[in-house]
Amino acid sequence: LDNQLDNQLDNQLDNQLDNQLDNQLDNQLDNQLDNQLDNQLDNQLDNQLDNQLDNQLDNQLDNQLDNQLDNQLDNQLDNQLDNQLDNQLDNQLDNQLDNQL
Repeated sequence: LDNQLDNQLDNQLDNQLDNQLDNQLDNQLDNQLDNQLDNQLDNQLDNQLDNQLDNQLDNQLDNQLDNQLDNQLDNQLDNQLDNQLDNQLDNQLDNQLDNQL
């Protein structure tokens, strides 16, 4: 009987300890995996957002610069043409007046 009881108690304790250790390890692994996945997802999302924002800002700046340059060139050309036409007309009028006189 003593031996039987000893064995029963031993087995019970063994099983209890086994279960405790199994549960501890399971929980540890679960937590590790959860944290890894969380970090991976966080990093992916961060990178996606960063890239999106970078692209948006790049496009905005590109468009701004394009518009500025377009406007500058337009104004330069307008002024050049205006001046050319003014000079032509002035010369024509001068010549006409000279000829009349």
